[in-house]
Amino acid sequence: VHKPRKPTKAELAAHDEAVATAGSKTAPRAIEPGFGGIIGQDQALNGLQSALLRNRLPHALLFNGPSGIGKATSAGLLTQALNCIKSGPGDACGTCSSCHKVERGLHPDVLWVAPHKGRIRLQQISPRKSDNSETAAPHEPIVNWVGYRPYEGNRRAVVIDDAHKMNPSAQNALLKTLEEPPQSSTLVLITPAPSSLLPTIRSRCQTLRFKPLELALMRRYLEKQLAMSAEEARLRSSLAPGSLGRAINLDLDAHEARRNVAEGALQDALQGGAALLTGAETLLAAGAGERKIDQASSAIDAVRDILHDLLILAVGNQKEMVVNFDRANEWTAWASSLAPDDIVEALGALQQANDRLRSPLQPNARLTIEQALIGVGSALRNKTSK
Repeated sequence: VHKPRKPTKAELAAHDEAVATAGSKTAPRAIEPGFGGIIGQDQALNGLQSALLRNRLPHALLFNGPSGIGKATSAGLLTQALNCIKSGPGDACGTCSSCHKVERGLHPDVLWVAPHKGRIRLQQISPRKSDNSETAAPHEPIVNWVGYRPYEGNRRAVVIDDAHKMNPSAQNALLKTLEEPPQSSTLVLITPAPSSLLPTIRSRCQTLRFKPLELALMRRYLEKQLAMSAEEARLRSSLAPGSLGRAINLDLDAHEARRNVAEGALQDALQGGAALLTGAETLLAAGAGERKIDQASSAIDAVRDILHDLLILAVGNQKEMVVNFDRANEWTAWASSLAPDDIVEALGALQQANDRLRSPLQPNARLTIEQALIGVGSALRNKTSK
């Protein structure tokens, strides 16, 4: 058993600096201690636990999969298991002093790096002195912090959440550590978009793929674990398919308000003219997120969900597949006035807009929504013009 030792002044300074600049936070909590608290990810977690028990854990891991399906929670449990006094290394007890420290973000051998204002920058990975001197020598990089020996636990761990939000400088700084991984440390990168990482980073990490959850599993969890009504559980699961985290955190009041605005914008797009431009501005304001780009993406998703439901109703009136099932009766007549092929074309226009929003060029958010609604309106008017 690893015996705690008194850290050196250099180690304490490195840890304090790392925590101060990393944008540190704590991992989400599972419903119960240990990996058993993660639902629907048995394949990924069985392999992870097997590596832990055989002491064959890679020095760098990439947790890949959609948002809200347990990647960050699993990473937190991994950092607990690596240092758990009772159940480690194969699992985390959640009750020992080490597990409690990790859970509260106080363990000296665990560091959590998170985006600051939407990005992970070089200063969070390899901070520089802030004395405005162009010739100032760099501080010791955060990633080099993992090079020190653990001074309380069995292994040091750095988790980089939303790793795809690292800018190129930060990724290059991280790459230097991945090329020569410390023997007593583990790095975990979490991302729904691994293609945004440098190929050289991806090649030096072992990837664990987390899959979207089945709707039935999500609904059962929401009903039994969170005591939601069957109707609310169905609505939340439908609005956040595959993502339990998003389903739980979904603000239904905000969703309804955004849906009403999206429905109005869709009607304006169908009519065309000046109303479309006004509708685009209102739709953007109704989107969720801190940045205009995020608000635009959220707004477009709201329109997409309505078109998705209209397509289902237009094809065969299969109301059980409708996301906004509380509006199915109201939208049936609307759907009958639209051609399914035109709705598919309109959905394509929204997808093109979403692709532009995700591009590195950062397009104008309002203009992107205007162009999307013009494309949607043009597609949906095809049946009327024929």
